Amino acid sequence: MALPELASSSSSPIDGHTYTYDVFLCFRGVDTRYNFTDHLNNALVAANITTFFSDEKIEMGVDLKPDLESAIKASRASVIVLSINFAASTWCLDELVLILEQRRISNHIVVPIFYHVEPIHVRKLQSSFENAMAMHSQRMEMEIDTVNKSHRAQKIDGFKKALAEVANLKGMLVYGDKRESEVIQDIVKDLKRRLNLSSMSSLPQDVRFHPELVMCRMKQPNHPEIPLQAIKYCTDDFNEKNMIGKGGFGKVYKGILTWGDHVNKPVTVKRLEINNNQGNKEFNTELKMLSQYRHHNIVTLIGFCNVNNDMILVYEYASNGSLDKHLLNPSSQLSWLQLLKICIDVASALEYLHNHVAKKHRIIHRDIKSANILLDENWNAKLADFGLAKIGLANQQNSNVITNVAGTFGYIDPQYGRTGFLTKESDVYSFGVVLFEVLCGRVGCVDYNDERKFLFHYAPTCYKNGDMEKIVDQRIRKDINPITLLKFSATAYQCLQETREHRPTIDEVVFQLKEAMKIQLEDENL
Repeated sequence: MALPELASSSSSPIDGHTYTYDVFLCFRGVDTRYNFTDHLNNALVAANITTFFSDEKIEMGVDLKPDLESAIKASRASVIVLSINFAASTWCLDELVLILEQRRISNHIVVPIFYHVEPIHVRKLQSSFENAMAMHSQRMEMEIDTVNKSHRAQKIDGFKKALAEVANLKGMLVYGDKRESEVIQDIVKDLKRRLNLSSMSSLPQDVRFHPELVMCRMKQPNHPEIPLQAIKYCTDDFNEKNMIGKGGFGKVYKGILTWGDHVNKPVTVKRLEINNNQGNKEFNTELKMLSQYRHHNIVTLIGFCNVNNDMILVYEYASNGSLDKHLLNPSSQLSWLQLLKICIDVASALEYLHNHVAKKHRIIHRDIKSANILLDENWNAKLADFGLAKIGLANQQNSNVITNVAGTFGYIDPQYGRTGFLTKESDVYSFGVVLFEVLCGRVGCVDYNDERKFLFHYAPTCYKNGDMEKIVDQRIRKDINPITLLKFSATAYQCLQETREHRPTIDEVVFQLKEAMKIQLEDENL
């Protein structure tokens, strides 16, 4: 279950009932996954509307999960993005039935958004609806001992009625000449009115809308200071058996935190080495960055501890570890589609840092590498380790920060290394190395004894010579569409251009990677 996108943890008492969320945002169509629905959720969050945003793949024949059922009941309203692929699983149809049931029994507000599909077509959704019903019938046959045929027929009839009912509700049509950003602002204003929230003449000025961007400007979180004793308890007093990593900052532990609102919550605990002078600076930088900026592809900070020379940061636990470990593992089962999605996730996080954290400044991460890309239980990528990050001015041509060169060998922008001038394109260069790592199944330096085999030299040379297929990771080679390979490798190559003026911006990288994903999905008929 993907973690919810939550703008605020405060509950809202309405008509004697306490709600955790203002809006449950529901969609299941592949055609809305990487643009419109992310865009809509970000606009809701920016307008201080608390949301539960469930971003999960369609699973044929799977029933509604309890976590989603609870979230619907804990929400004042549901916004349902209906597309041509909406009814491709019984899971989303179960979800729709429950939402409409809540509408009847508890004044639950339901807002359908018809995304490039007419309401009259939602009544049928012929191809995807029939596929879902066939899969559901097969599942029911397998469970014939516990679910009889009459119950199955009743459930299928309920699905048909739900689709007909939602098609008749007042909603909005996203279709035609009107820009999606304008439609989304209309949706936000309408929800503000229907939820009886404070009036809103316009959205915050530092929020920019573009249907291809995945950004998330949230209310500034209040990261609490966690007592040292609670952290010691959750890590068994920093027991070595719980250590999962070690770096320049210090040691990293896995723990189970029970404190405050957190009960048996898996966490990652990063503890500063007391004698590490640089770690002190990194601790304060990371705490500052992660306390101000939130994005669903940036690691979530739960809290911190700073007492008696103990400087500790506590994050949500990423159960699938870091990307570099999977690239180095010969038996890794990550598919090409999963790897491509991971790259899009990281690029989206960088696009947010470079362009959307505020109107007048940007964040330059300065240590983009596969070891700093964490993967959660659903293989969503989370950019981590902001200890070296710098703030730079935005909206200025060729804006830069003069600083001592820092980062990881093999990923550092050579122009930054020579001059000390740090720019957002320095992150783009480092990300280009990561893109080639993903494609080649290698990490950083292939051979420390032969500079010609460093990945940032070797991979671009192979690209220029037309030899990319020779170095593509054999685990994914057979699955990559040739056009996808060409677009992906060309993007990585452009990121590694010697001078920053010839590198693409990160939003251009996001666009190209999403285009590569579309081509790959079309090839696989998803």
